[in-house]
Amino acid sequence: MRLKLEWLGVFLTLGLTMGCATLRGMGAKHEHIEKQTKDYVYNQPATAVWPAARQLLFEKGFEVKNTGEAGMLTAESEWKYEGKKRTRYLAQATPVGDTQCRIVFTKMESDKDGSDTTRDLALEWELIQKVEPDRAAQIKTEAEQKGEAAKNAP
Repeated sequence: MRLKLEWLGVFLTLGLTMGCATLRGMGAKHEHIEKQTKDYVYNQPATAVWPAARQLLFEKGFEVKNTGEAGMLTAESEWKYEGKKRTRYLAQATPVGDTQCRIVFTKMESDKDGSDTTRDLALEWELIQKVEPDRAAQIKTEAEQKGEAAKNAP
């Protein structure tokens, strides 16, 4: 009986250790993609990336209107209702020099408990993968390497 309990302890310890390593790896991978997305600069002018940004909002079921303030490409979606929650987006393209730009999606959600506004890095990552797939693949490869390194760390 005592031997069975010792083996059970060994298996539980191994399972927890392996599980923690997997979680560390996934966390490192996610963290790298999130950081790269947050700081991402497209190697294309804003006018080249902007149509894909708008199209992505349409694909998500949002109606979009341009607001174009102060020389920026800006679009705001109408509210999209899902049950008791409503969501809308503000998309902004900011030129970085003549040949580069940044695109930021800000998500606004509202329900009976209040409202919240956050930057939607998942949607931005989706856009990067569509518009600059080679660079997105490079970021994914780096993220996988960081994830593996974190999994194998002591």
